[in-house]
Amino acid sequence: MRSWIVPGLVLLLALGTCGKGDDSKPAGEPDSGDAPAKTTQSPAAVELKPIELSVIKPVMEQIIEPVVGTGTIAATQKSNIGPSVSGVLEKTFVGVGDRVKSGDPLFEIRQIDFLTRLQEAQFQVKLAQADFANAKSEYDRISALQASGVVSKGQMDKIQAQYSVSEARLGIAEINLTKARQSLDDTTVRAPYDGVIVGQNKYRGEYLSVIGMPGMDSGGGGGRGVFDISKIDTVAAIVEIPETKLRFVRLGTPGVVRIDGMNREYPSQVHVINDQIDPVSRNVQLRLVILNPDYAIKPGLFARATLNSDPRTALTLDRRAVLGQLDAQYVFVAVDGRARQTKIKARELDALRVEILEGLSPDAHVLAGPNLMWVNDGDAVSVEMAYVD
Repeated sequence: MRSWIVPGLVLLLALGTCGKGDDSKPAGEPDSGDAPAKTTQSPAAVELKPIELSVIKPVMEQIIEPVVGTGTIAATQKSNIGPSVSGVLEKTFVGVGDRVKSGDPLFEIRQIDFLTRLQEAQFQVKLAQADFANAKSEYDRISALQASGVVSKGQMDKIQAQYSVSEARLGIAEINLTKARQSLDDTTVRAPYDGVIVGQNKYRGEYLSVIGMPGMDSGGGGGRGVFDISKIDTVAAIVEIPETKLRFVRLGTPGVVRIDGMNREYPSQVHVINDQIDPVSRNVQLRLVILNPDYAIKPGLFARATLNSDPRTALTLDRRAVLGQLDAQYVFVAVDGRARQTKIKARELDALRVEILEGLSPDAHVLAGPNLMWVNDGDAVSVEMAYVD
């Protein structure tokens, strides 16, 4: 029984070996049914295509940078005219809107009391003159007697004192007379300069006191005069500019002032630069004088001044090449076929240009173009154009 089982197993194993040998292929010969073999490369072997960009250069040029300020038209001078003496306002000679010349009467304080004081002062002078004449006559007589030795030194000293007192009283009386005349003259208040009446605060019949008037004793608590007068044959455009523009402006810088409602421009120049900067707005105030002989320009109108600063040399660059925030600006510069990020400090000139303050030289090759937004420091670049489109 065992004698035929063993040879049978040997035969089966031989047949199995022969089947496997029929399916095998020579080494290195691909099977037509197998998938293609995968090829693996290192990342360093893959080179990205250079980014196509333009090259521009900073430009040294002469620039005139306009400085614009806005503000208000103001009178060259404005005064609140009150009385020089106290009394009842009896007459007014002008009204709001009237144009006046220097010395024209504006209003009058009731004069009767001042006329009475003047007459009293005149009589006081006459009395002092009579007393002085009598004292002088006596002094001359005693002086002659003293020369002959008849009058003692004590008598002479007494006559000398009486004469001096009389002379002083006459002087005081004459001063009081002068003051009385001035007070009477001051009852008529006149225009201090050519101008226009722009306001009236007091009217006939009101009692006016110099106490509390502008420029007078402040014991009355601060009052208002009768008329407000403005000098507007010349006016001033009071405008403000940012403190950063102050370095471009000087006394005499020319410009034009455009006034809303006037539909024209007025040539002028900077006449005053305020020495104080507003700590809140960071603005500085300028004044430009404008001739106004026909009084057409009214104080209070809105004004816009455009000033022409002196020409200066500046390094400028197309603003489209500048990237980053205001406090962290940079550009890309082409160096040996690579983009190199370069920090700069720039200031806007207009919609197209910036002024380079720091970070670039005139011979720098600055990258620009539509693909600039995709560039990183160190990227390979291909420069194919000479200018930005």
